[in-house]
Amino acid sequence: MQKVPILLQKTAIRTRLIFACLTVSILVSAIYVTVSYRLAADVGIQNELARMSRVVTFLKKEIQTNEDAFFNGNYTFDPQNRLADPSLPTLFHVNAPQNQWTQAHLIDSLSIRNIVKRIDLLSEDSSSILTLDDRNYLWLNVTFGQYNIFYFKETTLIDATLQLVAKRLIITSVIVFWITGWLALTLSSIIAKRADEINASLAKLATNDPLTGLANRLYITEILHEISTNEHKRKMLSQACLFVIDLDKFKEVNDSFGHNTGDELLVELANRMSAILTLPNELIRIGGDEFIVWAPHCDAKKAEALAQALVQVCDTTVPLHGLEINTGASVGFAHYPSHTNNPETLISCADTAMYKAKKQRSGWAIYDNQNVLVNERDVMLRADLNNAMLNNELILHFQPKVDMRNCDIVGVEGLCRWQHPKFGLLTPFAFIHLIEHSGKVQDFGRYIIKKAIEHASSWRSEGFSTPIAINLSPYNLLDPGLSTFIQDELNQHQLPANLLQIELTENETCLNIKYIESALRKIRQLGIAIAIDDFGTGMSSLAYLNSLKANTIKIDKTFITDIETNKGHRAIVSSTVTLAESFECDVVVEGVETKRQADLLLSLGCFIAQGYFYAKPMPEYDMKCLLKNGMKLDTSVYAASIFEKY
Repeated sequence: MQKVPILLQKTAIRTRLIFACLTVSILVSAIYVTVSYRLAADVGIQNELARMSRVVTFLKKEIQTNEDAFFNGNYTFDPQNRLADPSLPTLFHVNAPQNQWTQAHLIDSLSIRNIVKRIDLLSEDSSSILTLDDRNYLWLNVTFGQYNIFYFKETTLIDATLQLVAKRLIITSVIVFWITGWLALTLSSIIAKRADEINASLAKLATNDPLTGLANRLYITEILHEISTNEHKRKMLSQACLFVIDLDKFKEVNDSFGHNTGDELLVELANRMSAILTLPNELIRIGGDEFIVWAPHCDAKKAEALAQALVQVCDTTVPLHGLEINTGASVGFAHYPSHTNNPETLISCADTAMYKAKKQRSGWAIYDNQNVLVNERDVMLRADLNNAMLNNELILHFQPKVDMRNCDIVGVEGLCRWQHPKFGLLTPFAFIHLIEHSGKVQDFGRYIIKKAIEHASSWRSEGFSTPIAINLSPYNLLDPGLSTFIQDELNQHQLPANLLQIELTENETCLNIKYIESALRKIRQLGIAIAIDDFGTGMSSLAYLNSLKANTIKIDKTFITDIETNKGHRAIVSSTVTLAESFECDVVVEGVETKRQADLLLSLGCFIAQGYFYAKPMPEYDMKCLLKNGMKLDTSVYAASIFEKY
């Protein structure tokens, strides 16, 4: 598998995480330093005030002991020798009602007067720090008895304490910052690694299908876009093919057996298709039941062989839960650069080819320019399908079933046509594939049944009791209420059940015979005859014939076209007649176009036929004209008949 395209990633997450962690660490460190610094300052102040308090206590004792000498000027207090630093300015001031005592050390007279003025404002015990001329001072005011002691001194202990703490805080902050940075780098590395893992998972989720494990639409879109925009890669890719694969009957599998079975089928088919691919070719699931095969360096001839192989793989029966399921597939492919010079348009080109294959039931198809117009019309028709049944634009034309022995009309087959308001009258070839892949198969089946019953009832009221046969797919039998619906319609129009016949058609089926057998049994119990259409092709087999207990076998026209010259086809027709007699079935031959074919079929024991030799499918009005003509066809005037225009 090629390298998964890299999704856009948030490469700045690691840088942002580191920046955020460092910012937080700086903020925390700043808060820590600030708080620690202030705590240290407070502790320093409290310690210094405690020392000053001891000095004041000593001074109080001196006053009490030598009061007279104290205020007569005969006393000198010398606390420096015992409790203070003599190198620092100090002021003591004692204030009494009738006396004052002041002693200063290293403080000039002007400063003393300014300080004393402030002391006069103090009337209670207090202490604080004061800054004068960028120098820190502590003062302590103590009142005892009639005395007021004011102690004022310059302090350096606080600064020393703060300097000591600051050094430790800086060291601590650096360590915290380093640890935080290391943790940020470690965490960012872990987170970035986890983010890369998550991004890789998201990239895989975005470009891989969770059910099958295959790459998805985004993957192939990115590859094609990169080739288109990267000149070097475009030159390296000389040619390539892209295949679009659509499973034909996958929706019916989902509706009938459940989504779990559908998922199992997708996984199994994905494994089978992957098994036949070789590198650099790879399988991609783009959604639902659609796949793409990207085959770089693949030429158109190899692509045809690969397309056939893919169809064959998808056409192989898949056993699931006791069922034999076979959806089949339609494959379209386009080649670069012969079909398009733009790799990004390869998908739409291959998709157009796929719809061509689906419409033609050819299995696979290669893109051509004419497909564009056809695909545009299919898109319009697909959009108009919703209103086609509501507006009764889907109508029935009728082709007689003729007894070749006497040219009597013994029944008719109702064939659907679309009277489109823009494109005119369309045959099923133009639209039936759209219905089959629109999810409206069962609605369409009920619509055709209702129309056939309405026509048969109308004819009966006019005196024509002619059975009308309609084609149903086995997928219509998955409608759980089908038999009840038919019964209700028959009752509503008071129509005998023998005037409605059902022809079971489908060249391929994904259904187990036992599964549809019960549905047909309910229909037979209503009195409705069952015919196997296109017998001898596709799903038709002895087991099928025996299980479904059909009333009629219709021999496919492919055995009739060259029956005059092909001995093998004559033998098949003869054997089918013998087989039908053994199963007590009637035989109807399709595609009779000449009198010689009719005569030869009569000689082989075939009596009932349809074909252009007798009449083409025609509108109801012309069919009723035939019925009014005695229910006989005059084949001698066939070439000039009114049916030629149909």
